[in-house]
Amino acid sequence: MELTPKDIFIDYFINDPTDLEGYFNDAINLIHGEAQRKGHEFDEYFQTKWQDAADSITQFNEFYFENKNRRKLYVYLSALIDDEILGYLQDAYEVVEFEPLTKEQIKLEIDNLIKNGTSF
Repeated sequence: MELTPKDIFIDYFINDPTDLEGYFNDAINLIHGEAQRKGHEFDEYFQTKWQDAADSITQFNEFYFENKNRRKLYVYLSALIDDEILGYLQDAYEVVEFEPLTKEQIKLEIDNLIKNGTSF
């Protein structure tokens, strides 16, 4: 039996239910990986910029790709165009008994990230 992302979220949260920030960071990272696996790109982020950076390894900036807000922006944008990714994000919220984000709330989160300088 293959674990679903929700199963992984539950297992992770059970291991340390007091670390909500760590839980959400890891959930975003897992969802980011799923969106990237599906080939979602916004302003050439993720795969194109990753490949460009790998092709010029002397210029590779791992911090660019590990930026938490950039990862959130990617996940939120992916959730708006992909119902499966939206479901994963909603599952992550439900596991900690938070109200899942609606598409309208996700749009507000995107606007807030961009307003605060997050970009690809």
